[in-house]
Amino acid sequence: MKKIITTLFCALLLLAFMSPAALGANKVSDIKVDVVIYKDGSAYITQTWNCNFTEGTEGYIPIENLGEMSLSDLLVSDASGPYTLMKDWDVKASFKEKAGKLGLVKTNKGYELCWGISEYGEKRYAIEYKINQFVGGYTDFDGFNFQFINPGMGTLPTDVTVKITMQDGVKLDANHAGIWAFGFDGQINFENGQVVAYTKKPLSSKTDSVIILLQLNKGLINPTRVVDKSFEAVKAQAFKGSDYDDKTGTGGSSSVLSEEELGPYDVVIGFAIMALPVVVIIYFLARKGKRKKKILALYKNADYFRETPIAGNLEAAFVLARDFDQTDDDGDLIGSAFLKLINAGCLEPMSEKTVGLFGKEKESISLRLDHPPQFTGLATKMLYDVLVLASSSDQILQERELENYCKTNHTTIMGIIEAAKQDGQNTLMIIDSYDPSKQAKPLGLSQRGENLLINIMGFKKYLLEFSLIGERSIAESIIWQDYLTFATLLGIADKVIEQFEKVYPNATQYSENAQHYYLLAHRYTRASYHAAQTARSSGSGGRSSFGGGGGFSGGGSGGGTR
Repeated sequence: MKKIITTLFCALLLLAFMSPAALGANKVSDIKVDVVIYKDGSAYITQTWNCNFTEGTEGYIPIENLGEMSLSDLLVSDASGPYTLMKDWDVKASFKEKAGKLGLVKTNKGYELCWGISEYGEKRYAIEYKINQFVGGYTDFDGFNFQFINPGMGTLPTDVTVKITMQDGVKLDANHAGIWAFGFDGQINFENGQVVAYTKKPLSSKTDSVIILLQLNKGLINPTRVVDKSFEAVKAQAFKGSDYDDKTGTGGSSSVLSEEELGPYDVVIGFAIMALPVVVIIYFLARKGKRKKKILALYKNADYFRETPIAGNLEAAFVLARDFDQTDDDGDLIGSAFLKLINAGCLEPMSEKTVGLFGKEKESISLRLDHPPQFTGLATKMLYDVLVLASSSDQILQERELENYCKTNHTTIMGIIEAAKQDGQNTLMIIDSYDPSKQAKPLGLSQRGENLLINIMGFKKYLLEFSLIGERSIAESIIWQDYLTFATLLGIADKVIEQFEKVYPNATQYSENAQHYYLLAHRYTRASYHAAQTARSSGSGGRSSFGGGGGFSGGGSGGGTR
């Protein structure tokens, strides 16, 4: 069975790569998409392509799945000026016949906007079109969920930037709009009254796309397209498979092939391309199964490890633990950084008593920022810097104060996670933890990297089975401070505290402080990281989601040149 799947996969892959789009050396280095929304809900879209084309006769963009929307005001231009619109576009026409011209091809799913390449070499094209009834008027909000860049383009890798503005000068911000992005590794934010989304890594696979979900408060525009359902329902569909609702997945994009008059060779290619995703899914599920099986076997056979892994490097340990199923919440890194700062005296807990509205006394725990961390570690350093910004001039930080800061500056706190992961990745690369060769599959780790992973697993197992071992040879200060910090990193602190208490049932200064500090770190993690996550999910912008975006309009699959 394995041989059959492998052979079929290779054959279909070869057939797909034999298609003209795949064989081509044509490149689009970057695409800039400018979207202007009008009062009636229509949108004028300009795509600017920076290209280097060396073959083929035309560029094209599939714009499908439009429903009640329609296309108009087509325009393509280059440095020489605007192209001439042809009423009946012939895909099979020659290079010379297409030069300086553009047209629209009707397909069973929508349209293909086409234009002649006109001359080979480096060139910039501006492709403009209007989508009528682009924004829908829903029962609760106005908005759209639209795919601006398709998956499966034949000119990848491509960097993409999308800017959305209101034609009447209304500034878009989190007070009257919500924004989410799907299908790519990047960001979406409100910037100077605009919505700006951009890729941090070029689109490079058959599944990468750019989908944007925009929610507008009622009254900003008056859409002519009225939809008898809530925008919340649209959002719920788009969130499926995304990490906006703390779930992961790959949903959102669809693979669509337009129907044209096809020759025998084209039919074979078409069937190969249609079958390829199924075979790829089977192939990668098999690989994922092997990977999971390998990880479980490593954990089962891991011996107890009694030292903090990777010499106490939170960032590198977190990257390995996160990548190989030993923890599943990015907030754990923030929690461990808080705990480390408190244990080191950088943050000093302070009890504050306040009197409420009805004279009831209330006690709260604040953090006094005593001094920056003197030890190495990017996460703790960056977190301390954020706490300085969030605190008042007296450098005493309250929980509510931090929560309010992180809700309005959620990209800052989320940036700690991204930077720490990159730092951990760099450390692991420097110490040769990875091996890209076939022999290292399915984990992709060198022997050293695998040993470090086994150490993390062994340490996790040691902490979770601490009471069974009856360990008493390690100083309590290390157990309640260093061990609990790493237990927090691995998301098992609650269970580990129970294990420690079984071995040390009598309360000591170490145990009391450790538990108090852990609960404090947990509360401040909720006020920072989880507040930032909530703000991102509520539409304030931030990192895009690879998965999700389902139910989108526009798009389709493919595009580029032919």
